[in-house]
Amino acid sequence: MLFGVISCTDEVDTFASGDDFTQSNIKVIQIDTFALNMSTFRYDSITSFGNDRLMVGRYTDPFFGKVKATGFIHYLPSEYYIDETAVLDSVVLNLPYDGFYYNDTLKQKTIKIQELTKELKYENDQSYYYNTSDIATSNAVIGQKTFYPRISKDSLTVTLNYNFGQNLFSKIQTNIINDADQYTDYFKGLRISADDTEDASIIGFTASTSYIRMYYHMPGTEATESEHIDLVYNSDASTTKFFSKIESDRNGTLLQNLNGQETEGTSSSLNNLSFIQSGIGITTKLTFPSIREISTVNFGNGNGDIFKAQVKMKLNKANFSKNLYPSDSLYMYVVDQNNDLVIRLDDDAGNAVMAYVDRQDEEFNDVYLIAPVEAYLKRAIESADYAKYGLIFIPTYYNSTTERFVINGENNSNYKSRLELTYVIYDK
Repeated sequence: MLFGVISCTDEVDTFASGDDFTQSNIKVIQIDTFALNMSTFRYDSITSFGNDRLMVGRYTDPFFGKVKATGFIHYLPSEYYIDETAVLDSVVLNLPYDGFYYNDTLKQKTIKIQELTKELKYENDQSYYYNTSDIATSNAVIGQKTFYPRISKDSLTVTLNYNFGQNLFSKIQTNIINDADQYTDYFKGLRISADDTEDASIIGFTASTSYIRMYYHMPGTEATESEHIDLVYNSDASTTKFFSKIESDRNGTLLQNLNGQETEGTSSSLNNLSFIQSGIGITTKLTFPSIREISTVNFGNGNGDIFKAQVKMKLNKANFSKNLYPSDSLYMYVVDQNNDLVIRLDDDAGNAVMAYVDRQDEEFNDVYLIAPVEAYLKRAIESADYAKYGLIFIPTYYNSTTERFVINGENNSNYKSRLELTYVIYDK
């Protein structure tokens, strides 16, 4: 038998007319034995569009491997005039914290600054940067700082190489540079990265309010009377002038063989677990291979319909922590057999159907990801195409965090994730 719809929870209720239904003699049957298949795959790339966050850092995750974020950004002078007698004192990069962090901010970090050797712009016919995008960079490090993140503070300041600043300062001062195009010929932007040995955290900076500041003084003035000129984020260009590259080395982990969106790892092949990770593009897929058979089952005289359906998936507390935490809500998308997106899952009113984390009994290790799926199942029953499709999860900030989920699979001995379905039988 393809499914065990008859072997259901022995719980049948009768609703009086006028409660939630207009018909009389309503029977409600709770079913939790329909087949559910869970798998994990990774999209080749995801866009970095739609946020003002520059992500920088590196850490090691026991499930997702070595995760690293690198920022790329371009700045332009706020003006193209510096007095010819002015003398440069110092140059700094100011990066405002935006409040986001992931993993352990109590560990020391090292940030490195390098110059780009190629202009920040979209490749070919693209309209976005992707988490896999990269820009050619000079090997020379023009700024470096070792620090403990203080997310509650305003910003992080990194002193940059004096010769780097003097080069740009003098070209503006001598009118060699007097517009944005000329300036970009000399300065393509910055790469902001973590040290390759770091195991600490990824933190977010606000790209649009970050800046490079060149302090200078006029000869004959007091040393304390310093002035400055700022290089500010280039927001006027038709091409967005910043993005974050997010990458991971999963060698030696359960997920080391996730090599593309058409290569799925079943939960049984992944230690009876399934996975989601923002930033990298890893997601869990649900399929319901026997759901259309519900219409062939006779529950007595009458007609039936799905009233409510949810997939309940356990998040074992041993697999997450206050540093490696799951987000609270996720969008759900319908995907085809090749895992290409078909449509966002919406309700009949056109509102997004959101999966959510239920933490009501967290102290007892009962934390669940709940996915309302009645809208999808009803369409799958009506459409043979939908029945071949699946549902995936997209966290709210999928392209600007590295938040992740480790989910019990449908055969996990600790708790089997399952479809819980409420089926209504009524007389016509």
